[in-house]
Amino acid sequence: MHPTSSDAWHYLNTTKGEKKMKRTKICVLAVLCCVGLYLCLPGSASANLVLQDFIDGMELSGDLRIRYEYKEKDVDNEDPTDRMRQRFRLGMKWNNPGENWKIAAGLATGGSDATSTNDTLSDGSFFETGDIRLDYAYAEHKMNNFKFIAGQQKNPFQTTWALWDSDVRPAGFTATMDLKPAFVTAGWYDVYYADNDMAQMEAIQAGLKTDIITGALAFYNFHDDAPEIMGDFLTKEKFGRKTTDEDGNTVYVIDYMDPDYSYQIIDLYLKADIKTDMLKISPHAQIFYNIGAEGEEGQSLLSGEQKNGADLLDPEEENLGYLLGVKASIDKIKLGVEYASIGADACVPLLKDSDWGSALQYVDVEGFKLGLGYALTKHCELNATAYLYEAKERDIDQDPKTYHIDMVYKF
Repeated sequence: MHPTSSDAWHYLNTTKGEKKMKRTKICVLAVLCCVGLYLCLPGSASANLVLQDFIDGMELSGDLRIRYEYKEKDVDNEDPTDRMRQRFRLGMKWNNPGENWKIAAGLATGGSDATSTNDTLSDGSFFETGDIRLDYAYAEHKMNNFKFIAGQQKNPFQTTWALWDSDVRPAGFTATMDLKPAFVTAGWYDVYYADNDMAQMEAIQAGLKTDIITGALAFYNFHDDAPEIMGDFLTKEKFGRKTTDEDGNTVYVIDYMDPDYSYQIIDLYLKADIKTDMLKISPHAQIFYNIGAEGEEGQSLLSGEQKNGADLLDPEEENLGYLLGVKASIDKIKLGVEYASIGADACVPLLKDSDWGSALQYVDVEGFKLGLGYALTKHCELNATAYLYEAKERDIDQDPKTYHIDMVYKF
């Protein structure tokens, strides 16, 4: 009896699933073995875990976050979304003080998106297990006040979620000079690779940082123009003009923007930390302006929608974004109130915060982010966050809302 096409298809899917599960199990087992070995060492050894004679121990840190998420918007025949998600991160550092080098690497749950390390529980199958991915890996060399970092790294710039999601890990090279209280940070980064070419970003930030006040001025230059940078990157998320390909499939293309359009963002960041014995208040602000947003009415990034007034957006008028906020902590309680307004062409939409604005294509949005937290113990806390926003210029009356309830344990 010969196998049918459906049998072959089932075999291929089963094989792919088994391979994926096998890779996941191997990654998880490797992580657990490392953690188990570290925890099983006696106290004196765990403080000085020697891997090579020139390595002065290995440091482990990380966190686990369990999240309930509820999302809704005013759209007929569309049910709200509620789901459980988790995030696990493990960071490792190897120090070589004799040569002033440090190697660091991190593992995290989630997919390939730069702005999320969340894993949705039981997504698609009963008690589905999550994947572990490389979150970052870099080498760091320090000479007096100068520091050089090579690889995929944590964001080295002073910023907020309005411009950069906290999960984004820039990949490239960074140099910093700490002149206390002044500092300078500069870098070159490989943003996106497609069609045998790289979209690049050069960045520089200079500022002052004291115990009370931080102020920094930055410039981010995305090297190629927007259609080349965004191409596949944005159309995957359904930016652009809706059309069909040769096979009749729905696709989204960006062919309506000015050829001189680019992302060249000037950014000003300010923060103050006011502390007393029981209270800490941190007012902060950020304003950024994309001087590379060239074009006329109808040539905005979002103009491909051709509805809700998106076709009337002018990139040279929608290139400003700002955030105003204050955070406070009183004993075990944390509070936060932030208001942001982000123009359609003010920043790269898929690099800013992925929760605030996601239901309205990330940009051309304005509204609030509200937070409340309570420390259960020294390392464990409960947090609640609300994202309340609306379209800034487009005529979209949906009023999306997202709510998070998190339990976080840090180690």
